[in-house]
This record gives sequence, structure tokens and C-alpha cells, in this order.
Amino acid sequence: MSTTLSLSTLQAHMSPATGTALTLLGLLVVFGLLIYVYTTRKRARARDEEQAVLEAHLDRRTKELADAERLFDAERAASEKQLRLLLRELTHRSKNLLAVIQAIARQTARQTDTVDEFLDRFGARLHAIGMSHDLLVADDWHGASLRMLVEQQLDAHANGAGSRVAIEGEDVVLKPEAVHNLGLALHELTANAEKYGSLSTAEGLVHVGWNVCENEKALKLTWEECGGPDVQAPSRSGFGRAMLENVVGKALAGEVALSFPVQGVRCEIVIPASHINSRG
Repeated sequence: MSTTLSLSTLQAHMSPATGTALTLLGLLVVFGLLIYVYTTRKRARARDEEQAVLEAHLDRRTKELADAERLFDAERAASEKQLRLLLRELTHRSKNLLAVIQAIARQTARQTDTVDEFLDRFGARLHAIGMSHDLLVADDWHGASLRMLVEQQLDAHANGAGSRVAIEGEDVVLKPEAVHNLGLALHELTANAEKYGSLSTAEGLVHVGWNVCENEKALKLTWEECGGPDVQAPSRSGFGRAMLENVVGKALAGEVALSFPVQGVRCEIVIPASHINSRG
């Protein structure tokens, strides 16, 4: 005889307490399944959200890296362009400086009789150029103060004579070519004053002044000596005079006027105002 097992048959053989327990167990199983399904779906959504956040972050980082790469490329291109300009400017300035040195060498050779004399004078003038160069380097080749240039060249020769030197004029910043050539002119004047002029005695005085002539669009620098030995006009053009007139004047497209009044040497140098970078 076969027996068909059904829920009603089971319930008939169970006590009420057992039936209740089984019902609760079934509810717990269903509830557990619901929790599992809910948790699984929640975790899946969280993973999807995390993945979306991660993808967004990666997209943002990728864009930032791409932007950074473009910025780097742009800055590198700008730096390379600036470097090319600097090299071109350096080449131009080096050629100008070399031209000045060659002119000094030629003029020195014409005015000296021995190798030792040539080396002594040529070396002194190169040193003067070097000091002017230091002023330019200190300001990244933008130019140099005329007042500092005058003080520098005078200090190099007139040790202890500072109280006997008067410097007057609104300061201006000169362009590199003017710095080199005016530095050389001041060197010649100072060296001559120290050997033969007002700075060769304890009573001598030197006045250096300048002004910008607006109407003439020119810078006029004046060197005046007094209180030294009586001056006599030289019988021939010496090295310093030749340097001032033939080298410095021509290099700056200016004019150099030397005179020899008995009370002291006077020199007036006039150069175009285009050699000035800034004023004040």
C-alpha cells in the first residue's frame, strides 16, 4: 500500500508546537534569503559605484596628465625659443666685444715700441673692459649704471683720491656696447690723470658730470681736471687720445673733444641717447 506524503499529512502527525516551529523556520529561511539577495545587490551596486568613481578618477587623472604633458611641451618650446634668442644675442654681443678688443690691440700696437710695453698697456685696457663686463653680468646684461661705471673706473686707479673726485648727474642705465666703450674712455682718462694730471698730486681735483640733452637726443659726459701740474698740449696724439677719438667715438657713433687748458685736461664725450636703456 502506497502512502502519499503531503503537508496536511505531516501536519496531522505533528504537534502544534512542532508545526509552529517549522513555520518559523521557514520564515527565517525566507527572510535570510531576502537579506542575502538584498546584501548581494547592495554590494553589486556599491561595486558599480566604486568602479564608476574609479573610472571617473582615472579619466580625470588621464586628462590632468594630458594637460600637464601639453603644458610641459609648451614650456619646453618656449624655453628652447628663449635659449635660441639668448644664444643669438650672446653671439651678437660677443662679436661686438671682440671688435672692441681688436681695435684696442691695433691701436696699442701703433702706439707702443716694445712687446713688454704692448703687453702692459693692452693688459690694462683688457682689465678695464673686464670690469665693465662684470657690471653687465651683475645685471643679466640688461645694462649698467653710468654712475657705477664712473665710480668703478676711478676706484681702480685713484686709490685714496675719492674725496678729490666729484661725480654729478642723474643716473642712467647704459646699453652693453656703451658700457664697454665708455668704461674704456674713463679708464684712459683716469690712467692719464693718475700719471700726469690732477690725480698725480695731492691737491688735484677731478669733476665728472653728465646730462641728457633732450633737444639733441644725446648723452653728454664731461671730464674736467684742475689743481694738478700745469698742462701743455701734447705734440703728438698719444695712445689715450687715439683710443678716445678713433675707437670709443667711432664705436658709439659719437663725438670726443679733448682740450688742454693750463689748469687741467678737459674731455667732452657726446653719444646718441639711443645708447641709454633707462633713466632715474
